[in-house]
Parts: sequence; structure tokens; C-alpha cells
Amino acid sequence: MTVPDFRRANFNLCTENPFRLTPPAAQANPNVTSNGDNANAASATSEHSAQYKSTQQNYPDPSFSDIFSAFSEALTQRKAQGLAFLELTNSELMLIKKSFFVTVFACLAAFAVGTVCWLILNIAIGAILHSVGVSYVVVPLLLLVLNSVAAFCLFKLAQNAFNYLSFSRLIQTWRRVFG
Repeated sequence: MTVPDFRRANFNLCTENPFRLTPPAAQANPNVTSNGDNANAASATSEHSAQYKSTQQNYPDPSFSDIFSAFSEALTQRKAQGLAFLELTNSELMLIKKSFFVTVFACLAAFAVGTVCWLILNIAIGAILHSVGVSYVVVPLLLLVLNSVAAFCLFKLAQNAFNYLSFSRLIQTWRRVFG
């Protein structure tokens, strides 16, 4: 048994009306006409066989090894495509992991350095205010207001930076591949 290769099929337009209504028996047996007249059966049979030979196509006869090698090649390509997708997903996950650890370490280092600098700055501002003659009660209140404003600004900055720490790039990659 041979398997036809439909990729290389050629289609010829038929001169008959493809929309005609013929009963299935007349389609299956070319000797039977739809009106029951068998007088022209021989000429209809010879016309049909001549038309059949003119429209018959020569399909290639692929062997089993050709079909098997085509399926093997398709499977190999699909496997390589899956591995490439897994590598892309792994690289995105590694980027997210490294970004997370660098962000955490940078935040901790900035917190430590900022705390020391902030303490020195607060001590200097308090000493300047005291030397100008501001009361002991007003100096801590002014420092509290300044620190609250700075803390609010830094909180907004951190909140904005946190928006970039997400899986959105990975999800977009998955949507491009699967959707």
C-alpha cells in the first residue's frame, strides 16, 4: 500500500458543473444515468474513462523509511524547539533571581550606609540649631518633621522600584510562545 503525498497534489478544474444534484448511485456507477436511460451508457463509460485518465494524477510513492525519517526529523525539530524554550525560561528565571538578590543586597548596604550618614546629619543639624539658640523642645520636633518627609520620599522611591521586580517579562515570553 502506498501513501499519497498530498503536499504535491495538483488540482485541475472540471468542466462539469460541480454544484449539480446527482443521486449517489449515479455518482458511483457512471453507466446509470439520472433519468434511467441506458442507451448512451457505452459512450458515457468511454467518455468517463477518457476524462478519468486525463485528470488522473501521478502521486509519489514514498517508502516507509522516507516517512519514518520525516517523522524523526519533525520530532527532532520539536524537541530542539522545546529545549530552546526551556533555556529561554531558565535564563529569564536566573535574571529574576540575580536581580532579586542584587536588589536586596543593595538595599541592605544602602540602609546601613544611609543610617550612619543620617545619624551624623541629624546630629549636625541638631548642633547647628542649638548653637543658633533654638529651644531644646523645638530641635527634636524639627528633626522629626525633616525625617518624616525624607522617609515618605524614600518610601515612594522604593515603591516605584519594587514595580520593576516582577515576573512580567517571563509571562510575556510565555504568552508569545503559547498564545
